[in-house]
Amino acid sequence: YIKEMYDAGVINGMTATTFAPAANVTRAQFVTMIARLADADVSGYASGPFADVPAGSWDAPYVHWAAANGIVNGTSAVTFAPNDPVTREQMAALLYRAMCFLGNKCPQDGKLDAFSDASALSDWAVEGMIWAAGAGLFGGFEDGTLRPQETATRAQAAKVFCVLLDYSEQ
Repeated sequence: YIKEMYDAGVINGMTATTFAPAANVTRAQFVTMIARLADADVSGYASGPFADVPAGSWDAPYVHWAAANGIVNGTSAVTFAPNDPVTREQMAALLYRAMCFLGNKCPQDGKLDAFSDASALSDWAVEGMIWAAGAGLFGGFEDGTLRPQETATRAQAAKVFCVLLDYSEQ
């Protein structure tokens, strides 16, 4: 998964020789991956609503593109928390919004009742997680949980993007 997404230009390494698959993926990294997957022209998005994503920062065009297109919400009206790790429910919500924005079909045909911790989902993430479950992006863990509040690793993000590519080609 990692090599496929690296070769596709969606994911970069942490350095020229390391990927850090077990490291948490940050909110800024994940949004950048979405923009790259979408082949988005982010050149016109140097600034935006988030004070903690200043113009000139490496992530500014990606985060501000995503905000301008309704893919991301901040942690407040003026903050994005770019260096915070992304949670599994945030991943589902962001991918759902991105796929809908990009004109993909976003059916709500997933089922969450099989997951013992589905009630732990934040209200804002339910729609995205239903879609993600139906798309096969989140199958849950062996113990029957989704773990929506758990942070995601860079390797997990690579796998989700590979599955997403297969899904969007259907």
